[in-house]
Amino acid sequence: MIESIGKRQMIGPGRWLLNGRLLNGRPLNGWLPGGWRPTGAALAVLWFAVLAWPGAAVLAQTGSGAGQKNPVAYGMVSIRVTNQAFDQILPWNKNAERVIRGNAVVVEGNRLLTTADLVRNANLLEVRKFGRYPDFIARAVLVDYELNLALLEVDAPEFWRGLRPLPIASKPIRSGRFVINRWRSNGRFQQGSGEVVDFLVSNSPFGLMEFPTMRGITAMAGLGWAEVLTAKGKVVGLITSHSKQRIQAINGALMELLVEASRRNEYRGFAHRGFTWQRLNQVHMRSYFGLEMSDGGVLIRRVLSGGTGSEKLRPMDILHRINGYAIDPEGKIEHPDYGLILFSMALNESLQPYLPVEVRRDGKPLKLRLRRRGFSSQDYRIHPPRFDRPNDYEVFGGLVLQELSVNYLRVWGDKWRDKAPSRLVIEYVMNNLRKNGSGPEKVVIITRVLPDPANLGYQSVNNAILKQLNGKPVHTLADFRKAMRSPVNGYHIVQLLPGPGRGRLVFRASQMRAVNARIRGRYGIPEKKR
Repeated sequence: MIESIGKRQMIGPGRWLLNGRLLNGRPLNGWLPGGWRPTGAALAVLWFAVLAWPGAAVLAQTGSGAGQKNPVAYGMVSIRVTNQAFDQILPWNKNAERVIRGNAVVVEGNRLLTTADLVRNANLLEVRKFGRYPDFIARAVLVDYELNLALLEVDAPEFWRGLRPLPIASKPIRSGRFVINRWRSNGRFQQGSGEVVDFLVSNSPFGLMEFPTMRGITAMAGLGWAEVLTAKGKVVGLITSHSKQRIQAINGALMELLVEASRRNEYRGFAHRGFTWQRLNQVHMRSYFGLEMSDGGVLIRRVLSGGTGSEKLRPMDILHRINGYAIDPEGKIEHPDYGLILFSMALNESLQPYLPVEVRRDGKPLKLRLRRRGFSSQDYRIHPPRFDRPNDYEVFGGLVLQELSVNYLRVWGDKWRDKAPSRLVIEYVMNNLRKNGSGPEKVVIITRVLPDPANLGYQSVNNAILKQLNGKPVHTLADFRKAMRSPVNGYHIVQLLPGPGRGRLVFRASQMRAVNARIRGRYGIPEKKR
């Protein structure tokens, strides 16, 4: 949530707090070493030095009425979100409610644009303009979690009076300073400053989409709640994270693309890279593939079941050009707006349906048009982060069964790759996505065992991966439910992936109806409709 604003605070014209001591134009004893009493000229020098510092914190903080005099304040609102996430271990339950606050920018068409992580699992969305009562009810009309952007609408006509859309920059700012804008929970509009560090192509926090992320520095505190970045009167980003004076932000160019895509009859989302690749910067590798020193390109290693390139690329192709950009042996392109950056950023540079590429296949040059496409739910073996709906599950003899998801892995915290059960992490790292030509498949696991006389001795079987039930392969929960109807010689036989602990669990089939009913009643589990 939004916290304090740092050690430097502007609390009115000519009035500053520095480490808690008031500077109002008159000298104060003891606020600098040795009790130095600055003159008016010295204070002026200090004023401009603070403003010129790249990480300067707060440029202005005004009350709600004064905030309206700032043009940016007319194009921003505050959001109050009451959310409630689903329990990942006992998926028929919900966690406690939380209230978080953030910001949204006004865009054309009477819509609000904010980050998707702010509105996930929302029970109620309230928005307020100019920091003043009343609050209005908003609703999400488009949420793209992988892009981490969401569009909201407010039905009340009076809400939009006085608000003005802010223009979004179609090109990134590669260097220089930007202004950080936010509405605080106390109704004050606040501005601070920061400086661009660079752009980095990284994975979405909620999936595998790749896009350029702006990185910057600031001394402003408590950020990461969709604060709006502006430069030269245009929106250049929304802050998504903040740690140790460093921020990351969604690029304004992507914001503009989402708004444009939302106007189409059908929103199809953005593109994923449907292949894995390898650098060709090693001399013997280059010699093996017959590449000259001047030749660029990267090696296609594996083609996936979905995503851009999955339909036409082949393993061992060398990808030389993408969307007109030459790819160097380390996978970088020289972009006119971003500079030297990873080639996969070109996947979502526009909303055009096809992407031209040039490859070398079997030593011969080849031009291809790749259809821009993303991953479907069937392309994942392990579910990407999902919100706003419960996980599917099955309770069988006290075994709580789910298909493995990133949400479940995150039960172990931000460092889940180090702390989660190693067998589950291996599945994610090595086999998160289906290979081209493989059938639909998930990873079915036992998340916990609910103690009952029927499973006595099985209580330690947690986080185990299922392979078979009653001799039939289990690739999905649907497979498990189907196999439940076919016990073997009066028993249900659960076969687990070999590993520490028990590899086989056995239940008497004739008792399972009564056992499952008893467990549902004891643990408050709703009965599912079949």
